[in-house]
Amino acid sequence: MPIKKAFQCTILPDGPAVLTERMPAVRTVSLGIWIPAGSRHEASAQEGMAHFWEHMAFKGTTSRTARQIALQFDLLGGLADAYTSREHTCFTIRAAADHLPTGFDILSDIALFPRLDPEEMEREKDVILQEIGMIEDTPDDRLLESLWEAAWDDPGMGHPITGTAQTVSGYEASDLWSWRAANYRPESMVVAAAGAVEHQALVDMTARAFASLPQATPCPTASRAGVPAFVPGTLGLERDVEQTHVAMGFPLPGNADPGRFARAALSTILGGNMSSRLFQEVREKRGLAYAVSSDVNALADMGLLEIHAAVDPARTGELLDVVSEQLRIIAKDGATRDELVHVREHLRGLLHLGAESTENRMIRLAKNHLLFGRHVPLSETAAKIAGITLEGVQKAARDILDPDRMVLGILGPTIDPAWLRRSRP
Repeated sequence: MPIKKAFQCTILPDGPAVLTERMPAVRTVSLGIWIPAGSRHEASAQEGMAHFWEHMAFKGTTSRTARQIALQFDLLGGLADAYTSREHTCFTIRAAADHLPTGFDILSDIALFPRLDPEEMEREKDVILQEIGMIEDTPDDRLLESLWEAAWDDPGMGHPITGTAQTVSGYEASDLWSWRAANYRPESMVVAAAGAVEHQALVDMTARAFASLPQATPCPTASRAGVPAFVPGTLGLERDVEQTHVAMGFPLPGNADPGRFARAALSTILGGNMSSRLFQEVREKRGLAYAVSSDVNALADMGLLEIHAAVDPARTGELLDVVSEQLRIIAKDGATRDELVHVREHLRGLLHLGAESTENRMIRLAKNHLLFGRHVPLSETAAKIAGITLEGVQKAARDILDPDRMVLGILGPTIDPAWLRRSRP
């Protein structure tokens, strides 16, 4: 009997790529339908449409009501979800392997055949307005959203994924359908599954589902926004909150750039775990903040290294001084040999821990196909992590942590203008 391959890929004619990865001794499967359409594919007055379509998918299809969708997902005993990013919309389910045919039928139905019932559409507008309000009421979410928006000179790149209250309230069904026709193109989609999955069975399911799509009418293909110019600067947001939230953003190349592993190491050494420089200096030595973090927030071709902490308003200046000094030191001197060994092991551990999850493996399959057009084995990623060098981390630090190329955001009960000048050269 021939040995079954772990990874397989079939690209259907005029249809999606079907990617599977078998995981031995696993009885569940994670399935995702990926559409490379997100907030960066929205023009003026379209802000939030990708996110709105994600919501409407669960509000009824041409063959199921919203209640039927909810009941059928629940009967599977699995976990169904969806999310919208700046580059993708994804519909996912994780369930027992024998439930895959039913799970795929429901998931493909909501992803490919949604209705826009007028009453449901108006009701969901109100739901999303509440979601927008929830972000406004969450200080760190509001600040980091504002930081991203301030960082780029293109409003089309900077606008919130949810859209704004004005744009969401103004949606018309005809405009939503036009946006969908331009962005939900079968030939650009990906169907990915990992776990106890039979490749040919998923290919057959996918072919049947996509064959049921009505003939697409010719329309302009959606254009992705180009890389906008970064805009350094400062922003202060006064809010009635207990703490002052501070965020710094530095522009990065995107995830397709080969330096991404050195940048991940830099971010981790700065504020990615409990032994990181910022955690030790800000929390452990001075008790300035409960949490301080450094994260890479990157798209395919651009992004930000984001640093965030929340502090007692009276100690905001001290926090800014401590963080700025740590950034200056690592940009000047780079990482230590011990830090390099530590961060390699940390990133390798995260890679292999994630590899035990069917959901993480499915996400890896889809994202690598969308980003690189190929499968990237775990061994290749592990080798890249092992190949991170001190020189690479120092180059990343010098290239990125330039105070002249930074956007600084502060949200708090009062904003001292001196704080906004403090981290500038």
